[in-house]
Parts: sequence; structure tokens; C-alpha cells
Amino acid sequence: MSGDTIRFGNEALDGIQSQTVGQQEQYTEIWDRVHTQLMNLVEQGLVDAAIGEVLNERDAQFRREAGGFDDSVNSQNRAMRDVQMIGNEGGRAMINAASGGGGR
Repeated sequence: MSGDTIRFGNEALDGIQSQTVGQQEQYTEIWDRVHTQLMNLVEQGLVDAAIGEVLNERDAQFRREAGGFDDSVNSQNRAMRDVQMIGNEGGRAMINAASGGGGR
């Protein structure tokens, strides 16, 4: 080679993974704040107690659905890590082949 550098970069996948994890944390924090504030209103008697029951049902539903979403995101992140690893291995193999190594 004439001094040119070939680089195989897949750092963007790291950014996607960290963004999705950050979003998971954010929507859980938002829901927890809203749930706490509404339950405080129920406990203070400012809102009908029946709303508290509905809110607890919605909380259980949110936890189930968020858990399923979290599982999907975690699977996606594992798949992205696998893609990164395969890309890195392929990149190394191409560099070795281009530099005259790798079985020649």
C-alpha cells in the first residue's frame, strides 16, 4: 500500500446503544414521577380513591409493557454488539489480506 490508511469504523453503533438505554431510563423516571404525584393526590384525598386503583392497574400494565420493550432493546443491543464484533473481525481480516498477510 502507498501509505494510505484503511479504517473500519463502527462507533456509531455504540451511540445508538447508549441512546436507547438512556431513553429507557428517562421514560421510567417520568412514569415514576407521574405515578408518585398522582398517588400523593389520592392519599391527600384530593382525587377519588378509585383513581388510585386505576392508576395502580396502569402502573402494572406499564411495568409489563416497559419490561417487554426493555427486553427487545437489550436483544437489539446484543445484536448490534455482535455486528460490531463481526465487522471488527472482518476488518482485521481485510487489513491482513491487504498487507500481504492472512494465508498468502
